[in-house]
Amino acid sequence: MAEERVMAQTARKVTDAERQAAYPKAAFDQKISGSVRLDCTADGEGREVDCKVAEEDPVGMGFGEAALTLVTKERVKTRDAMGVSIVGKRFDSWFSFLAPGDSNADWATKPTASQLMGVYPVAARNRPPANARAEIKCKVNEEGFLRDCQVTLQSPENMGFGAAALALSPLFRMTPKIRGGKPVEGEVTIPVHWDGFENAPMPNGPVNSLVLDPPWTSTPTSAQVRAAWPIEATGVANGQVTLRCELNRTGGLKFCRTLSEIPADKGFGKAARSLAPAFGVAFAPDQVKTLSSYTVDVPFHFRDPAGPDTRKITKPKWTRTMTAEGMALAYPKAALKAGVRTGTGVVACVVDIRGELTDCQVRREDPVGLDFGAAAMEAAKLMAMNPWSKEGEPLDGLPIVLPIRFNWQDPPADAPSTPPAPSAKP
Repeated sequence: MAEERVMAQTARKVTDAERQAAYPKAAFDQKISGSVRLDCTADGEGREVDCKVAEEDPVGMGFGEAALTLVTKERVKTRDAMGVSIVGKRFDSWFSFLAPGDSNADWATKPTASQLMGVYPVAARNRPPANARAEIKCKVNEEGFLRDCQVTLQSPENMGFGAAALALSPLFRMTPKIRGGKPVEGEVTIPVHWDGFENAPMPNGPVNSLVLDPPWTSTPTSAQVRAAWPIEATGVANGQVTLRCELNRTGGLKFCRTLSEIPADKGFGKAARSLAPAFGVAFAPDQVKTLSSYTVDVPFHFRDPAGPDTRKITKPKWTRTMTAEGMALAYPKAALKAGVRTGTGVVACVVDIRGELTDCQVRREDPVGLDFGAAAMEAAKLMAMNPWSKEGEPLDGLPIVLPIRFNWQDPPADAPSTPPAPSAKP
């Protein structure tokens, strides 16, 4: 059974003077910043006890020990926002130590009350719970945009508030983490609260199901996105927009409205709406009659076309991979003849406008000389990713290096004499 974790509310924060007094001297002298996540529980007086260092960055500079000293001065409320006791339950306690000139990621924009209501879970609307909340952990890139968000906590459980918090993530904008005077990628834990919404009027009538990151059959190309850069955005480095749209009978977008626009009044909302006709959602033939019951949130991340192309693929969403039967046929015969039952081929490819892999070349193979590189080339021909990223950018023209591992599996003794299927995964 998974250990129950809770979101603790701070009753007494550590002061700046206490934090400075605990700052490891060697790290301070070298102007090194650090962060620590402690895994703690609370006693009946709100003291944080049985704390252990769960994460420390950088390690070996004394930040973990400093955090363990500071946590004895902090206090938490013994009940969570729902009024439930947290005594004896585990929670995270974070401590940061910032060298002069450094800073952590911080809020630039937060979702509005209407945006919070816009993602309020359908399952919770008949009987809205008091003080509903969720917590997500995300990466913050050098421009302050969130990516790779995951739900870490939600309360109440199984009502959809974690998914609602994820739906809000494209609306967030933060100032990036600064180290040594330069923006760097960081990680943040974001609490999202729906305090007081249990007393708010809920939307009437049928509610469409909200879809995030659907499988796209078509999206704007990188050239189209660059061409849509608004003339009003002179001097702006980038823009962020989220559109909320309905689907027509062919999977195209209709009735799109701007859910968020950062910065406002620079033409980014209009630019995003001009690109909406280029999107198409993949669907099965038997889903035609139900398409009108879905709403799609589409994120956009615009970059100044006069600047360098800093797009990159982080975690692609694969929409097509090679079947087990195909992998059986692709498994290198040279490896089978040599009795080798596992191997890896690494290919470097370029993503096209459909999300398929093109211009592939073998980078390396292991073991060498048994055709795993050639097998990986065959696998790459049949693979495809969603051509529009979760962060709101086209992926066409971007390079990707893809390791594909092959594992041979013998058929059961009583199986017919057909080629057995090895497993392979990117």
